[in-house]
Amino acid sequence: MANNLVVLNDSIVHDLLISLPKDDIIKFQHALEDSLIEFTVGEESKYQPTPDFVNRPTGQKTLFRTFSSPDAVGTKIVVTPAPVKDAAGNTVNPPLNGVLALCDATGRPTGLLNAGEVTGYRTTLCALIPWMWRRCTEDVVIFGAGKQGLWHTRLALALRGDEIKNITIVNRSAARAQALVEQAGEENQKFWKSSATLNVLDPSQSDYEQRLEALLSTADTVFCTVGSMTPLFSLKSILGEGTRRRLPFVGGIGSWQPDMVEMDPEMLRHAATRSDSYSHKGASGSIVVDDMDECLVKSGEVIQSGLKADQMVQVGEVLSWKRGSKSTESLESWLGEGFVVYKGIGVSVTDLAAGNAILELAKARNVGVSIPNF
Repeated sequence: MANNLVVLNDSIVHDLLISLPKDDIIKFQHALEDSLIEFTVGEESKYQPTPDFVNRPTGQKTLFRTFSSPDAVGTKIVVTPAPVKDAAGNTVNPPLNGVLALCDATGRPTGLLNAGEVTGYRTTLCALIPWMWRRCTEDVVIFGAGKQGLWHTRLALALRGDEIKNITIVNRSAARAQALVEQAGEENQKFWKSSATLNVLDPSQSDYEQRLEALLSTADTVFCTVGSMTPLFSLKSILGEGTRRRLPFVGGIGSWQPDMVEMDPEMLRHAATRSDSYSHKGASGSIVVDDMDECLVKSGEVIQSGLKADQMVQVGEVLSWKRGSKSTESLESWLGEGFVVYKGIGVSVTDLAAGNAILELAKARNVGVSIPNF
């Protein structure tokens, strides 16, 4: 049987994703949700090899993910290049690169995609699943101005731009944060038309710490997208003395190795032990995660927090409850208005779902290079 391999470079993948209208983004997110349900409450976790990584002395980090489903198999290699010096002598982290290779159930190659945009898009869209359950998201703070920070900004505007009043980017390099704001602002005018104001918090300001604490103390949403070795902010800076009118949602996806800690472990412990938190396993409360088993061994903040399995609820579980009308009033209240901390470490099958969804978009728009009988 003839089989075509579709090859999509970075710019084609970008153009396919950036131009998706809200309804199509939600449809894409629904496909990711399906894969998370199958992984968490179905049988698919049995058939997924454990992801692995290699850290070289130069600072280069390489992630290897393989995945399978009844209909397709694939693998992804993502390289975070070693840090380099810019013209001013500052250390900067180049954008990640890599490849996503897909085959059908018989092993025939179906797609070869540049993994940069795919990874940024699917990671962000998965992280925004629990954020979509929040009832208020007027003020948003995003740590990081790399590809993940950019996609968090884009998709926040695309999905809930009519509700958001302010998005503030916090990054070690204010110039890079400003470049993100300018790019996202131009894209917003073209695609999403949100009236939200995009801002930059400059860490070189003498009163930076005070400004950051003031910003966090009123934020409805905080997204962390930095592979940091130390927490980006403290528990006290976001909750203060416990007198906040609205409790925030905090999501972290930037740290994916045991020595990375972008979120304060104390914050995770606090979120999982509050009296107004939620647990279905008998614990006092929970944080939300994408993959409990991987978070327990590869998320630095989860490891340092000392949280146990019964203090975590997985997104796939919640989705299955919601779709099966098994959700409860206490769960909905916590997800919508409580202090919710989400940690995403990455789930392999979402790469498969995202890759296949992008291939379908490419075929529908007749873009990319098609190689017959590969």
